[in-house]
Amino acid sequence: MKPFRIGLAGTHSTIDYPRALGMGVQNTLEEMGHTLIPLAEQIPYHMLTNAESYLRTILSIARRLDLDACIVPAGCMTAYLRGDTAKAIELTELMDPASTLVMEREIDEYRCLLKNNDPGMHECMRHLIETCGFTQIAFVSGPAHSKGAQERERVYFQEMEGHGLTVSPTLFARGEFSGDCADVIEKLLDDNPQLEAIACACDLIAYTAYDVLRKRNIAVGEDIAVTGFDDHPRSAHLDPPLSTVHMTSYDYGCMAAREAVRLCEGRAQEEFALNSSFVARNSCGENTLDSISLYRQLLRQKPFPAEAFVSFVVDASLSMAGPRITADFRARVAAFLDRVRERYLEHLAHPDDEVRLFSSQDLGALFVQDYRDHLSVEGFHSLAITLLEALMQESPLDDSAWFIEQISHLHLRVARMLSSSAQDESLERERREWKTFHIVDTALRENRDPTRAHELILQQLADLGVREADLFLLPEPVEFIGARTLVLSDDLRPIGRVVHGKVEAVTQGDSIPLQKLLSQVLEHYEPGRPCTVGGILAGTELLGVAAIDPGVLGLNEQLMAYLNTGFALKHLQLIASEREMNELLNRSNLLLSEESQHDELTGLLNRRGFNNQLEQLLRTQLGAHATIMFLDLDGLKTINDSLGHDVGDEAIRATAELLRDRMPSDALLCRQGGDEFLTCALVDDAQAQSLADALQADARAYNDTHDLPYTLSVSCGWACFDVDEQAIANHDEYVAQADQRLYEMKRMRKRSRRFGS
Repeated sequence: MKPFRIGLAGTHSTIDYPRALGMGVQNTLEEMGHTLIPLAEQIPYHMLTNAESYLRTILSIARRLDLDACIVPAGCMTAYLRGDTAKAIELTELMDPASTLVMEREIDEYRCLLKNNDPGMHECMRHLIETCGFTQIAFVSGPAHSKGAQERERVYFQEMEGHGLTVSPTLFARGEFSGDCADVIEKLLDDNPQLEAIACACDLIAYTAYDVLRKRNIAVGEDIAVTGFDDHPRSAHLDPPLSTVHMTSYDYGCMAAREAVRLCEGRAQEEFALNSSFVARNSCGENTLDSISLYRQLLRQKPFPAEAFVSFVVDASLSMAGPRITADFRARVAAFLDRVRERYLEHLAHPDDEVRLFSSQDLGALFVQDYRDHLSVEGFHSLAITLLEALMQESPLDDSAWFIEQISHLHLRVARMLSSSAQDESLERERREWKTFHIVDTALRENRDPTRAHELILQQLADLGVREADLFLLPEPVEFIGARTLVLSDDLRPIGRVVHGKVEAVTQGDSIPLQKLLSQVLEHYEPGRPCTVGGILAGTELLGVAAIDPGVLGLNEQLMAYLNTGFALKHLQLIASEREMNELLNRSNLLLSEESQHDELTGLLNRRGFNNQLEQLLRTQLGAHATIMFLDLDGLKTINDSLGHDVGDEAIRATAELLRDRMPSDALLCRQGGDEFLTCALVDDAQAQSLADALQADARAYNDTHDLPYTLSVSCGWACFDVDEQAIANHDEYVAQADQRLYEMKRMRKRSRRFGS
């Protein structure tokens, strides 16, 4: 059966709860052989000026993709919308009910998957009241708009009232699910000196309570009880382990993935709600089985149950890892355990020899890059210390000094590794973050060549560690801020791709429909790895769509890379638009300039154009001979009066053609207006006389070859001069001289005709 493509929208990978939810969906789909398509939220929601518009964009893209189903956590969207449940439901209803699974909210006509906070919270409160006998119990809730916080605090008040316990105003407080509420815990302790227990609406709030109590030298589990909610992976490894309500978003994501597959298969819904349950550990003073006791039970078994021991370590360390990560880590833990056992047996055989159980290489082999998002060196450190303590208690030799030495060596090696790892990771992260800023300026260096600029953007992504990437642009940017509906084009223009970390040749390929995007890009993605799909955003505009496998990029690095990719593409568009506008303006200005300096009827220069170009011509010909010639079309007024202005215009155009044909190619030709023409040519007086005679002969020849209702005739006058700075400055004088000579020539012609000469 072909793997299903299941989208996940409305979560955010930079926030603890939705990140764990997303990992649950991803790991379960991977195990079932299906493909997760996270619909990327590329900008932290608290940075958005309009979360509604952003979510609307993400869901609009999801609706248009060829997904088999889409999971929408409506409760997460409510949080992004600052508690506006109605708006979250309205946005969710953009999706097709037939292929959408809604989490955390119940919406008519949609398949919905809920959380049941009540059972675990009731058990928690009854444990504090009935089992432990506490009466002074405070509750630190979450934000008022959170449905989960509302449900948990409702059970708190119900149980306190049901057991006849008074809740004074000082016993109830609101915190933040992020755990950023130390001041709230401080005030709670100050206002309630007889406080016996603090029930917290989430484990992160409980962690903050641990920190505040430790600073006040108040022992959790002895002086005061603390409970949490969620059963976060760290909870079982705190000192003391935290009693909490097991309701993990990871489990919720696993359930959602299974139900989404059933939706794709057309099967009826089987799971409707994730029920919570209370997990009693040591933070309320319970004497539960601790990690040392579990280790000792394993150590006493003969033969040693290595597989069971490995399972214990793996389960404690990798609660949110997929099968591929878990299998690899299991093999590394087994090899690590074998080495420790071999060295311990060596010590038993030769107690006087210097034997060390752990080395930096042993520890380093356990913590490779693939595990960074699933476990911590600190967490495994605590497990290793527990193992040593259990071994010390089971050892047949009096080895307390030797074990203390091994524990000291372990502390030292882990501290060094943590310091080195943190430094290396910090340097590498800073290097990648620094390189993300260069996506923009690297692309802009090639702003005159869009194809090359796009290739550089993709190369920057590949250099950052992105494994696969496909970038598509919409025909035109779409404004998404404040849009009630988002109208997306059917076509996306591919601008390039990264395949296996290498940039493919960037070509302006044929546009593809948004519905076919997944079919086109998934063919070169590694099977089983999620393909993140989201909008390329810049400011308030949606520029296109990206499909990316981020590879080694951390969450913040991904956000910075996506943001700068959008800004780079937007800047390229702005530069191209500005350049196109400038070219258009330049062409318009050139056209206007040409029109302003030329005669509309003949196409010759007008007087303004003649004067502008005359000075330029003369400055290039210093020391040469030049002649300005003034010409007059004889009898134009008579032609206009007797035959009409259209015929007069024909006579003017004919005269302009005579000038073009007869004058030198480098001569300036001008119609000054009416029947007057000006020329400037680099000729001397004799050549000017020849040109004047030739023009008059050309006019007579024109009359012989054309059937005209008038006689075309021209008169000429000219002024010759040597080109120097003074002549350039006083060229108007030569125009006046040519005009005067023309007048004299016409007067002489009239006198000769009058006397018949």
